[in-house]
Amino acid sequence: MPIRTVHQSLSFDTIIIDHPHRLAAEAHMTKVLRDYGDWPQDAAVDAARSGKPALVRDDGDSETIEIRDESPATTEHQRR
Repeated sequence: MPIRTVHQSLSFDTIIIDHPHRLAAEAHMTKVLRDYGDWPQDAAVDAARSGKPALVRDDGDSETIEIRDESPATTEHQRR
């Protein structure tokens, strides 16, 4: 399984993007948080490094983005 970003919201269909490696997924997640959520740079990078679901913006739409890495060669530590 590839490394994916999963961008979900109540107002649009789920967007799933495959990435060639973890760094590309983190860069994409950071960009979404910065461009659509107005997150400060440091906070967006930290959220992307953790890869856990993050609320893009707090407007009642429940828009989130996360990184999913389910490749069999990935250790539990790398998935966090």
